Amino acid sequence: MTNLIIIGTGAFAREVFWHAQQSIGYDVDWRIKGFLDGDVKLAPEDYARLPENIPVLGDVNGYEICADDVFTCAVGTPEARRLLCEKISARGGEFVNLVSELAYVMPTVKLGRGVIIAPHTDIGDGAVIGNFVATNAMTIIGHDVTIGDFTCIMPHANIAGWSKIGSEVFVGSGAIILPRAKVDDGATVGAGSVVLKRVKAGTKVFGNPAVEI
Repeated sequence: MTNLIIIGTGAFAREVFWHAQQSIGYDVDWRIKGFLDGDVKLAPEDYARLPENIPVLGDVNGYEICADDVFTCAVGTPEARRLLCEKISARGGEFVNLVSELAYVMPTVKLGRGVIIAPHTDIGDGAVIGNFVATNAMTIIGHDVTIGDFTCIMPHANIAGWSKIGSEVFVGSGAIILPRAKVDDGATVGAGSVVLKRVKAGTKVFGNPAVEI
């Protein structure tokens, strides 16, 4: 059995702590060892919200990786997520997938590594999910969708069939991506927005229909 380390100590890390205990492989392939700070430390009152019996083991820069360690990244900002994962990967750290037992992932779905699939996520036939993608609860990802590395999808987002989502994209809560729409690398889709056709790289959009802001 390996030891799972959760990168991050914020609110998403606390959620992932509970998600992990409902994920495939918990207490069979791995158990939770502790948390790691990212590049920014929290205020004392924030650390007090972490589970009392699970330690903060240090930070990503100073932690000495053990042979039986595996990792997941519970940071919801795509760029920060990428930087933290790269630091651990460069030192030989191995990332595992956390796929909730309450999610429905069709057998034809292709998952990268370091992926988090939260409870009640539904991923359709032929979808391709890149490395280090994180979905939050109640996410719907349609058939033949492709999602690039380090993208983060918030609760109740609905990404319809044949859509293409780039790398390091942030999709806000309740956003809807219509069929065959495209969201380019580094873009942000605001909460509740409806993407009809395309969001250009690095832009932020909001509204129904979604427009650049």
